[in-house]
Amino acid sequence: MHTGGAAERLGLVGRSPAMQRLREQIETFAASELRVHVFGETGTGKERVARALHAGSRRARGPFVPFNAAAFGDELMEAELFGHTRGAFTGALTAREGYVAAAEGGTLFIDEVSELTPRAQVRFLRFLQEREYQRLGETGPRRADVRVLSATNVDLEPRMREGRFRADLWYRLKDERLVLPPLRERRGDVLLLARHFLAQEAERQGRPVPVLTPEVRRLLRRYHWPGNVRQLESEMRRLLVVAEGESPCPEHLSPEVREGGRARPRLDVAGLRGALLAFERDCVVDALARHRGVRAATAEALGITRQALHLKMRRHGLLASGGASGRRPAVSPAPPR
Repeated sequence: MHTGGAAERLGLVGRSPAMQRLREQIETFAASELRVHVFGETGTGKERVARALHAGSRRARGPFVPFNAAAFGDELMEAELFGHTRGAFTGALTAREGYVAAAEGGTLFIDEVSELTPRAQVRFLRFLQEREYQRLGETGPRRADVRVLSATNVDLEPRMREGRFRADLWYRLKDERLVLPPLRERRGDVLLLARHFLAQEAERQGRPVPVLTPEVRRLLRRYHWPGNVRQLESEMRRLLVVAEGESPCPEHLSPEVREGGRARPRLDVAGLRGALLAFERDCVVDALARHRGVRAATAEALGITRQALHLKMRRHGLLASGGASGRRPAVSPAPPR
């Protein structure tokens, strides 16, 4: 099943090699029953990846059930995850199905899996091994047909060495591991994501999609985005409201983005070449987006020959494999400004 459309709808947008590779991996692993573990900083889009894996699987018509292990303490975690009978513990006035049962026929996504309590780890390991579990207060086993995906933003190796996380559970959870890059490492994707989130929010609010001014675009690209994609999405949602139908200008940005984007990045000599290459790539990507991937128009706008454009696209990984003679880049063009 093709997952490209689902990935884009879920905000997995970008032309960087890292994002192209990630979409290819999602395409490959979605159709399998592999237990995929997603690793990345807070806000990089781990649940978006899990939803894309679900959307591209044979379980797509089944439920996608997210369970955030960090949201439950030791007392409630097992009861919430596996369910409980009436009277199983103080306050259990009625019987209740858990998240595992709710995900029957679909996908259970365990976010912040590092926060599973020791007792929950033991129970969950048994479930992964046997596909059986028990509600709290029951003696008989129940079976569940569920695909398990997981995510965390911390390295589990130190926790395993300290005995805080079971190594056998970790190995059961990660048939495959996907790593999400932070947004600061793919700055060329910032404007594509900004336009994507603006268009989504404008559609929800029934407004026209605003055009970002050159200064706003510059500030967005220079800001370091510690909150990653989640922060950028929130910023675009806020921008649409604050601008009130006007073309967004720097004053409409939140203070931290406005001032952080104006701060001059500190570069040493060794980093100069990398910065220049990143700037060149951003210019090429931006021009391709404005001219919807038409190379003749893009080259003319950049003031270079088509041959020079082709070389730059190849240098920056913007060509489809084997696409040396093609007219369009390897990725879909962004919406016009």
